Amino acid sequence: MKITYQLSQEEYLEGVALHQKTGFKNVMITIYASLSLLFVLVFTDFSDTYTIIKNIIILFFSISFYVLLTKMIGTYQNKKLYQNSTTLKNKVILRISGKGIKIDNQERSLAWSSFSKYKEDEAFYILYLNMRNFKIIPKRVMNKIEKEELSTYLEKYLSQAKK
Repeated sequence: MKITYQLSQEEYLEGVALHQKTGFKNVMITIYASLSLLFVLVFTDFSDTYTIIKNIIILFFSISFYVLLTKMIGTYQNKKLYQNSTTLKNKVILRISGKGIKIDNQERSLAWSSFSKYKEDEAFYILYLNMRNFKIIPKRVMNKIEKEELSTYLEKYLSQAKK
C-alpha cells in the first residue's frame, strides 16, 4: 500500500495535540496544582474568612494562568517547529507492507518492531518510534480499504502497544 500526503500546519498541530492528550503534560499540571494547593494551605489563616477566599481565588487564577501559559507556549513552539522544519512541510510517501514502513526519502525501511506504540482518532494515526519521535499519518489521504489495511497491520504488529 502506498500513501502520499503533505501535512499542513493545522494538521501538524492537531496531530501533536493528539500526541499530548495523555502523559507528561497532565502529570505536570497535577504537580503544579498540588504544590499550589499546599502553598495555599500552609499560608492561609483559617480564622480569617477574607484570607481564605483571597487565597482560593489566587490558587484558581495561578492554576488557570499556568495551564493557559503552557498551552500558548506549546502551540507557539509547535508552530515555530513546523515553520522552521525542512522536512515537516514536505510531501511524504509511505510504502506500508507486512515487513514495515518504507519512507521514500529514507534509505532504510522501518520494521514493525521499530515502533513502540500507536494512537488513533477520527483524523490521524500516530506511530511512535519513541516518545519524542513519531509519524503523523492523516486519515484523509486514505480510502476505506487502505484504512482497514493499515488498521489490520497495527492490530497485528502493535496491538499490545496501543495506548
